[in-house]
Amino acid sequence: MAQQQFQGGVVLAGGKGVVAGGTAYNSGGFAAINEGVVSGATIGNQGGVLASQISNYGGSAGLIVDTHVQSGGVGLAGGGFTLKGQSFVGPGVISASRFDIGSTEAIASGGTDLGSIVGGTQFVSAGGSAVGTLFSAGTQLLGAGAWASGCIASAGGLIYVGGGARSIAATLGAGGSLVADASATVDRLTIQAAAAATLKAQSYMTTALIAAGGTLTVNSGATLVNAVISGISTEGEGPGGLLVVQSGAVLKGITIGWKGRIDVDTLSWTDGQRIVYGNNSISIVDATGKIVWTADVHGTKGNAATDYHLERDPTDGSTIIVYDKCFLKGTMILTDRGEIAVEDLAVGDRVAAFVDGETIYREIVWLGHRSTIVRTWLEDDEAGYPVRILRNALGEGVPSRDLLVTPEHAMYLNGAFVPARMLVNGRSIFYDRTITHFDYYHVETDEHSIIWADNALSESYLDTGDRKRFAQPGAVVHLLNAPEATWDGDGAAPLRVDRGFVEPLHASLAHRAASLNLGSNQQAPEITEDPDLHLVDEKGRIMRRMRVVNRSSVFMLPPDAKRVRLVSRVSRPVDVIGPFHDDRRHLGVLVGEIQIWEADRTRHLADHLSDETLEGWANIEDGRQRWTTGSALIDLSDRQSDAVCIVAIEVLAGGPYLTQAPAQLCGAQVG
Repeated sequence: MAQQQFQGGVVLAGGKGVVAGGTAYNSGGFAAINEGVVSGATIGNQGGVLASQISNYGGSAGLIVDTHVQSGGVGLAGGGFTLKGQSFVGPGVISASRFDIGSTEAIASGGTDLGSIVGGTQFVSAGGSAVGTLFSAGTQLLGAGAWASGCIASAGGLIYVGGGARSIAATLGAGGSLVADASATVDRLTIQAAAAATLKAQSYMTTALIAAGGTLTVNSGATLVNAVISGISTEGEGPGGLLVVQSGAVLKGITIGWKGRIDVDTLSWTDGQRIVYGNNSISIVDATGKIVWTADVHGTKGNAATDYHLERDPTDGSTIIVYDKCFLKGTMILTDRGEIAVEDLAVGDRVAAFVDGETIYREIVWLGHRSTIVRTWLEDDEAGYPVRILRNALGEGVPSRDLLVTPEHAMYLNGAFVPARMLVNGRSIFYDRTITHFDYYHVETDEHSIIWADNALSESYLDTGDRKRFAQPGAVVHLLNAPEATWDGDGAAPLRVDRGFVEPLHASLAHRAASLNLGSNQQAPEITEDPDLHLVDEKGRIMRRMRVVNRSSVFMLPPDAKRVRLVSRVSRPVDVIGPFHDDRRHLGVLVGEIQIWEADRTRHLADHLSDETLEGWANIEDGRQRWTTGSALIDLSDRQSDAVCIVAIEVLAGGPYLTQAPAQLCGAQVG
């Protein structure tokens, strides 16, 4: 039956009857019941279309297909509706239809949507389902007892999973989002670039893929199980996937790829933080060695902490974990067929490995390839500049030509692995600042190996469990079912970052560089012992110290100075002592006692020795002294306000400092 435009009535298709075409609006509608079909209809403002079933008339679900519901129109599927005095009990199906912005689709018990395109709002209630629906600027609202499978949200589309609802195998394209409320369940979610998902407290998600440029936020009390934070795409630029976690979030079985990131949203970044491993978990510890965050990160088996670095989130100051290490393009790897450029290697090739003083050959089981951009605004060791190791820097013919590696890539020297950044001497080994964008490669053998790269001994890749997230040159993959590995148990040699081991090695390589008459590739920094110590109050007034008595700097404060900052130069021990000293904290001065002298009393201030959250102070170490980070808050709000006072600050240590790093005036606002 072909239909024309009508309003105010209902055209019924039942008993395998078909209504094809037609337009309904202004209280007009179509109904497909008991195996009836409505096809190709158009539903205008205040019009409706229904797929359902009437009791005692035989037949199964009604079907609506290829129907266009415009703004103000409504589509209904399932039971529980009453139209024109008639009750509909369901089931019903809406398939391959289109819902414009401003339209509504309601899927009740027994109702199903199959593959429609929704720009309006889709409500799915208990017993209803949606399969393969595409939301482009539209919204899917899943109520308790509802479920959806294979749905896609992009270009402003939103999937909202309410308490008691379940979303399965959804995909978020660019501009798409998903929110899971308390008691909601999300299975097998894919988050593509420029898409985002949020797990609220008491929600649960399992098996998620966060692609490069995608974001998943896990709030306190939510649970995430078996997620992959993907690295950047082949030849790609920018960051990998981002997992944002709050305190109290539960993480299990997380795998992170190259350039993948974990933002610990409730952990403020501080100097001295570092990463450690243990029992298939990744942890962040502070400068005192105290664990301040930990999570079950399946797939970090066998890796060293130097494979990762920590960054400060510029938007909120939180701590971000980033994974990054590699060989650069053009590096020559020794194989049983001679030297081959790393980019030309293939799975199945046999590379030479140094084992117990002998050369054996091991098969390549995996190759990875990515690109990166240097973060030029950071310090050299954290920016990502490649380290250039000049020909003959490590010995005669070692390397055989200039070798480029990432700062955290480990070289094998004196029986141990040492990160390349700790060997930098500015002559034979230095950061190449002319390279700000480069390709890098990863080579994995069936066992962690010491291999030859440009005739220098280096490490092969140690499996982190995320091979499947990386591009490979070719279709052949050597499948492994290896047990969990650890660096201590499965590494080809120990990783050494302690000064006692690295400093003599660094000195030996620097001496060799001098004997080769190699000029410096970096300007020697100017050093000063002067901390440029002063106070700054909330009005921006600067107070210089009046004098120094023993180790205490004495300042006079005006009556209305209630909150001041102890401001000084800042240095990193690694910059002023040497790269062989693995301490990259930003430190100002080490403060002991603080005294305040007023007209009728003398007091000792101790907040800086007990308050871990006090701004501008590094981690508390022993309760008797504490480093500043260049602009440390001192709260004097309970002082007498009718007279000047004297403040004495005991400075136990500080410096040396780089002169080009000025005192940290107003590093944070006072007040």
